[in-house]
Order: sequence, then structure tokens, then C-alpha cells
Amino acid sequence: MGYDYDVIVIGGGPAGLNAAIRARWVKRYKAIPCSTLLIENSYLGGLASWRGCLFTGPSWKMEAKDIVRPLLKDVEDLKIGVHQGRVSRINLEGEVKEVFTSDGKVFRCLAVIIAAGIKVLFNERDYLGRGMEVTSMGYEFIVSHLRTLLSRRWKPRLVVVGSEKLRNLIPLIRELNQDRSPLLFVIEGDGEGGEDVLRGWVEKYWGDGRLQGITVRTTKGLRKIRCGKVLLDFNSYELSPAWRMEMGTEEFGSPFIKVNQDMETSVPGVFAAGDVTSGGYNSFARAVAQGMAAGLSAYRYVYHRKFGTYPSLFAYRPTDFPIPSDFEELPPLDEDLLPKSLTDGKEIEALLGKKWAGLSKSLNGKFSIDEIAQKRKLPSDELKKVLKMLVERKIITFHIKVQR
Repeated sequence: MGYDYDVIVIGGGPAGLNAAIRARWVKRYKAIPCSTLLIENSYLGGLASWRGCLFTGPSWKMEAKDIVRPLLKDVEDLKIGVHQGRVSRINLEGEVKEVFTSDGKVFRCLAVIIAAGIKVLFNERDYLGRGMEVTSMGYEFIVSHLRTLLSRRWKPRLVVVGSEKLRNLIPLIRELNQDRSPLLFVIEGDGEGGEDVLRGWVEKYWGDGRLQGITVRTTKGLRKIRCGKVLLDFNSYELSPAWRMEMGTEEFGSPFIKVNQDMETSVPGVFAAGDVTSGGYNSFARAVAQGMAAGLSAYRYVYHRKFGTYPSLFAYRPTDFPIPSDFEELPPLDEDLLPKSLTDGKEIEALLGKKWAGLSKSLNGKFSIDEIAQKRKLPSDELKKVLKMLVERKIITFHIKVQR
């Protein structure tokens, strides 16, 4: 059974971006990289791309562009695949995992990293401060903020969006509103609504320069709702994430995914990082660190599946053993391995020269080393030398044949 990528990362925030980069690129003299796909529904960078983040304290604050730009540069330079879309379902059974997206795509992989954050993002960033506000800066500030917000009349209505835990804020908002403005509470998820409570999923925010309305998908279809202001209750999502994908397992725990220190879940080959995980304090620094750990752990898992041994993750996880003079970092290459290019064919052709013209077309993860050698009528050892050189430059990897 074939698969498309070694590792698929769901979520393009700081955790997901770091996970994808670390799975694709390992800081080591010689390392066999992973083929990696990143799936993100909104802007790459996630919440970090909105305004900026504190790394440690006030003196180490990074603006959004300073956070996202170097991450996106690595994604581009390493030619990490990016699919723009929302993951609707993950099939976690078997050795090959299947990731389904809302646009009808199906991607198969050996390992999945879930870094989906606390909610599905769309185009909220476009209207932040232009008709959209968020709850932040502490609970007393939320009350003060609401007093100011609700002292005005909002036409045609004020819309408050959140997860199931938005119900904690509804009584206070009604009290402070004093019937000044028509209210609508959008609680993301399935379930029963009410007179001023709508259950469903936000699909889009829209307006001409400023926010004028939202589109919500309910059980009865899409509903366009005009509004004068939207308050996004992030506190509710931090208490109860609103995921929008089926994962086919009850083993993760609720409402967050349980992981160990290596970001491993209870399902082999499935990892999680960032705000989607249970325990700890939510922060940019935590997301970055967990993303790195998840990427390296997924790399380690995939490497073991391919070669039957664990990689020496030099500097990250030192290996305690006597180093012989003939030690080689790369494992022996079995003839059944399926070489897979991680770059475009032009780079490989330019690197190898005319003798190897056309080789890149065979490096698609479908033909084994033995099959390629037979096709080109040359000894497999000679081909392996070339493939090792391409591995050292981190521009190819190897897939394996997996039974159903």
C-alpha cells in the first residue's frame, strides 16, 4: 500500500510550522529527512500572525511579521508541501493514516501531528480591530471591556462567538446589555440552540473594509447574519476547544489531547502539539517547544518504521555508546526502499549532470531502488551512492512498502 507523505501536520500555527520544519529538516551532518505536508485552513502563522507574541517577558516581544517570516522562509526553502483546506476527518486505524479535507482531498501518511489549536481559523485576522474584538487581558478586564462595549447600541445586532463555554459569559452580557442591542450568541458545535443562541460553525466573516456580518453553517444550511460588531470569546475556546474534525478514537481524552513529554498520544504514529494538548500553560514559547518535540518524535517514529532502528538525534537526544572509527550515520539502504524527491526535478538534474538525466522522474516514491537500477541498467550499488549523496543534501527521502 502506498502513501503520500511520511508526516502530515494539521495546523499552521507556531506549533504546526515548527513541527513540519523539524520533521523535514534535522540538524545533523547526515540525516534522512521526512516528506512532509502541512495542512492549514487559514493564514500560516495562526494566532501568532495576528499581532505578535511575548516569548518570555516584556523585553522579548516579537511582532507578528518577525515571528512568521522566518518560519515561512524555512517552509519555502525546504519545499514543504502546504495544502490550504480544513481537515474534516482523520482515519487513524492501521499503519497508514488517512487525512480527509473539506474540499474532497485524501492524503495518506505514516505519522500525523495534530497542531490544530483551539479553534478553526478563517479570516478573523482581516477584521481584527475593524468590527471584531476578542476577550483577553484577564477576567476583570473582560467585565470592564464588556461594560464599554455594551454601553453602545449595536445595529443590526451584536454577535458573540465562542465554544460551549461561552455559556459562562452569556448571563453577564445579557445583564450589561439591558436590552440596548439585539444579541446573538453563536456557539460553535452541534446541539440545540435557543431564541438568541445559534449552534453551528462559523464559515466566514465579511464586510467592505469593516466587518458587516458572518456566515454560519447550521444543520439547516448556510446562514448569513448581518451585525454591527463581533466579540470573539477566546476564553471559551481555551476552556473547551471547538474542533471540527472526526478522529475516530475516544482515547485522546477530552476536551484536550493527552500527550507524554515526547508529544506522543495513545495511538502509535499520532502526535499532538500546542494549545490542542492538555496540561501546561498556554504560551507562544510552549507551542514552539512542543512543535519541535512533536516534529522530532514523528521523525523518530517514521525512521524506525523504515529502517528498524532509531536515529541518533545528535544534540537533541544524545546516544551513549562507544563510537567506532567506521561508524556511518546513514543506515544500509535496502533495495526495496522507494526513493522520494523532496524538491523539483531541475535541482536534482543540475546537481547530477547529463549521465543521470531523467532520474528525478523515477524518484516519486513508487519505484524501488532495485526497480530503478534495472530500468537504468546499472548496478544498484552505483545508484545507492548517488542516492546517498542526495540524502546528504536533504533533497530526497525513502518511502517504504506498507501492507494493508
